[in-house]
Amino acid sequence: MDIRRIEYFLAVADTLSFTKAAAQLHISHQALSRQIQLLESELGGKLLERSTTHVALTEAGEKLSETFRPLLRALVYGYSEVLEFIDRGNSTIRIGYFSGLSYSRIIRPVIRRLEEETEGCRVSLQAADINAIEDLLEQDRIDLAVVPSFGEQNWKNFTCLTVYNSPQFVIVSENHPWYSLEKLTRELLETGTLLTYTGRMNAPLPELTKLRRMPVENFDTYMGVLRQGEVFGVVGDTYSRREGDCRLFPLPPELSADAPVYAIFKKSHPLRSQMLALRALAN
Repeated sequence: MDIRRIEYFLAVADTLSFTKAAAQLHISHQALSRQIQLLESELGGKLLERSTTHVALTEAGEKLSETFRPLLRALVYGYSEVLEFIDRGNSTIRIGYFSGLSYSRIIRPVIRRLEEETEGCRVSLQAADINAIEDLLEQDRIDLAVVPSFGEQNWKNFTCLTVYNSPQFVIVSENHPWYSLEKLTRELLETGTLLTYTGRMNAPLPELTKLRRMPVENFDTYMGVLRQGEVFGVVGDTYSRREGDCRLFPLPPELSADAPVYAIFKKSHPLRSQMLALRALAN
């Protein structure tokens, strides 16, 4: 089994586009297609339905995505832990990131940029919920936070860099009555209930003052409640995993806006100059 092929497949599953996935992975479209074909041959089943305009996961593809995504995340985390243990003498940057962010689209480019800028750099990763990440940063238990936009906070001693601007989408599960609609309107959204996070993370759709909101504590609870089909969420294209059958709708034009993903670190950090290079990722 070639772990690299699993990683390539998950990138395609995230984007449902060979072109976008190849760009994220910094390989050619042809090379990516070949690796997926080899993976399908190795497993003995078709993972993707392809046409000139459409890519969709087969049942086998959905099963592979559901099974290997958490395993790959655990593998990455375990690998970084071993590296940190073996080479404590080298520079180690402790990164905490929101567990709802896509590893392939957001976290991996951050790691690669830091490794390019810092000779002998090692990275340790810690995925957590949004409020826990902020606390870890303030307590010096991580060096760098990678998170969606926070709410109001005093960051005068920190540098905040935008590393990605994410368009926002409404997400509903297959059990939600909106799932089969062609599009969503502002008026329809105002009749629903929006999932939000408790604490200091910015709440989406502040323009909809009549909208009911249901706060939850963490990402796992968020996805569990969403699957029940009585509420909707708002996520970026940085959304990390497809749990069950969910559908993304573009926001109505009058509500559409990008949501930044930030890299945050102390202004006094000894590797500040290297971490400042992360701002190039937003270009």
